[in-house]
Amino acid sequence: MQVVAPAGSFSALRAAVNAGADAVYLGLPQFGARAKAENFTEQNFASAVEYAHIFGTKVFVTLNTLIKDGEMNAAVDLARFAYEHGADAAIVQDLRFIKEMKRRVPMLDLHASTQMGIHNAYGAMSLLDLGIKRAVLARETLPCDIEKIKSTGIEIEFFVQGALCVSFSGNCYFSSLASSYSGNRGKCMQLCRKPYYFHGKRGYFLSAKDLCLYDDLDTLQKLGVDAIKIEGRMRSDEYVFRAVSTYKSHLPSDKAKNALKAVFNRGDYCNAYLNDGAQFRAVYPEFQANIGKYIGKISVDGKKVKINGYKAHSGDGYKIMRGGKEIGGARAIGNDIIADCACKNGDDLRLTFDGKATEELENTHRKIAVETDVDIIENTAATVTVHAENSSVSVFGDIVQSAKTSGLRESDVVRAFEKVSDYPFKPSVRANVGENVFMPISALNDLRRNAYKQIYEKILSSRTDSSRESKLDYHGLNYTRFNGSGNILMVESLDDLTDEILSKVDYIALNPRDYNAIPQSTHISKPILLNLPVVMRGDDVNVIRRAVDSKIVYGVISNNMYSLKLTDKPILLGTGHNIIGECEYPHIISFEADKLSENGFLYAFGYAPLMTFCHCVYGKCVNCSGNDSITDESGRTFGLRRFNTAHCYWQYLNCVPHNLIENKIKNKFFDCSAIKTSDIPAVLNGDYRGGTRGNTNKGLK
Repeated sequence: MQVVAPAGSFSALRAAVNAGADAVYLGLPQFGARAKAENFTEQNFASAVEYAHIFGTKVFVTLNTLIKDGEMNAAVDLARFAYEHGADAAIVQDLRFIKEMKRRVPMLDLHASTQMGIHNAYGAMSLLDLGIKRAVLARETLPCDIEKIKSTGIEIEFFVQGALCVSFSGNCYFSSLASSYSGNRGKCMQLCRKPYYFHGKRGYFLSAKDLCLYDDLDTLQKLGVDAIKIEGRMRSDEYVFRAVSTYKSHLPSDKAKNALKAVFNRGDYCNAYLNDGAQFRAVYPEFQANIGKYIGKISVDGKKVKINGYKAHSGDGYKIMRGGKEIGGARAIGNDIIADCACKNGDDLRLTFDGKATEELENTHRKIAVETDVDIIENTAATVTVHAENSSVSVFGDIVQSAKTSGLRESDVVRAFEKVSDYPFKPSVRANVGENVFMPISALNDLRRNAYKQIYEKILSSRTDSSRESKLDYHGLNYTRFNGSGNILMVESLDDLTDEILSKVDYIALNPRDYNAIPQSTHISKPILLNLPVVMRGDDVNVIRRAVDSKIVYGVISNNMYSLKLTDKPILLGTGHNIIGECEYPHIISFEADKLSENGFLYAFGYAPLMTFCHCVYGKCVNCSGNDSITDESGRTFGLRRFNTAHCYWQYLNCVPHNLIENKIKNKFFDCSAIKTSDIPAVLNGDYRGGTRGNTNKGLK
């Protein structure tokens, strides 16, 4: 499997390449999902691509944010720039941008970002219609679905190491609606890493553990995964180097995971959803940051801390923890570990900065083996032939003359051609030097420079082959489009809807708690749309298909690409598709949008689902009601709403409703599934007070 590494900077790219990465992913000044990373400028991008390509490492450019209408031309131009300067593929999310890319930069391969939330074969088939070559799957994807996705023919890339978003991939709106800084725009404020109160306890109840799938590599390969991906464009060069080199190795499990923990470890890792019970192991409420590698219990001697049998490495950094909380830090000075806090006997010592990783990084320099044959024979042209991998070049110099004094020695020639400071070569030089011949050292140096320049360019050229030209055609999204207009009211149940309520709307959308319990008949005379969840994994498909096929269901609201291949009934694209601008597809405008146009249904009201969880909020299965809440340190309460298919899922609702009911846009979507039926008339009449206007005032950043 290909190892795909993060490159948040040029030094991180070098670390990844030197560690043996098969591909790197990196961002340009705009439109990448890590806006706070150093990223690459238009000035150094070509050099970065060249450095990667000379070692056969592919370069994938992240253009995977949501793009505003006024930014579309700039985004396409940046993609064209990336292709013209050697990028092998672009990673994308925005449906509108994908269409523009296929129209205006069709030669560049596209990979679906994990932000698109592809997690089953139906979603993969929709990607193929869009001409997308590879899917970076949602981290929540189940093994049974990975195998089915592979059967569609699409390439699969899967995250194996690094941060795990607590929300289903691409559908976290917490940062956006709280601050206007959107995770879908690469500017997440990491509000999930803050403390919250849940059932009277304070903890990091939204902070997911880091991902580590080192033990699952054989499983992933058997399932058909083509590339494994390491998260971390905001992490250190040492982390990048260690993570890549470890995943390229065949180290025993314990040794490998200890090496990884020493450079970054949040929550002592989880393995996503590859094993049973994963939904109970995703969150680490005790601590939200790096806890590194556990060393042991300390004994204290003044400021010095010791652990029997443990020897520190100069440059190591530590955290000292007590009861799961950080007390302070320590660092290795010589053979001593010196604490900066009032620690006690029995506190935990955890290695969070591994000095050895820095040494490994500094001492590893990837080289290309070249065989250099130099023939310097009297009365013939000096000849240099260089072989490297499957390439070779021959360079000819002046006619060799006889020496008037001392002749040229073989060692002089070898020494001249072993100089490779300008190129990443490891030369093996064979010199065939005639008797009593002469050639100026300057001429030898010119020959060397010419020969090595030519072989370097030939190797580089061979790395850019025809596979960089996209072979996949764009067919567009193929589904039955919803062509209705007016007001859509979404409710949790069809019960108790009064004639007064029904008279004010044109469609009813059903957002059920249990997709197993969709009725086959109803007294409702209005057309009914079934709101489909953003996630459909494993046996969920059987439940959701039955629900969609119900006689009462006129059409569906799609919140993920899978829906488009699931039914022939009319489909309205929902907020889960993250459409923030003009779009030809009938859609509900994303509630994080700051531009509200007539082109689409306005999300006029609702407690917006800030996140969708595939894990259990309790950490174990309990006889719960399906309703709960969590409170932040400011006292704001966020609702928790469970829904069921074949699996159990939760939604994390905003603390205040989205309220744009006074807006004059004619097509409105009212999400009243989280309020009392008795309050619905006030919403529909425009009398409901309070809430947030989303990003319409502050702007989407």
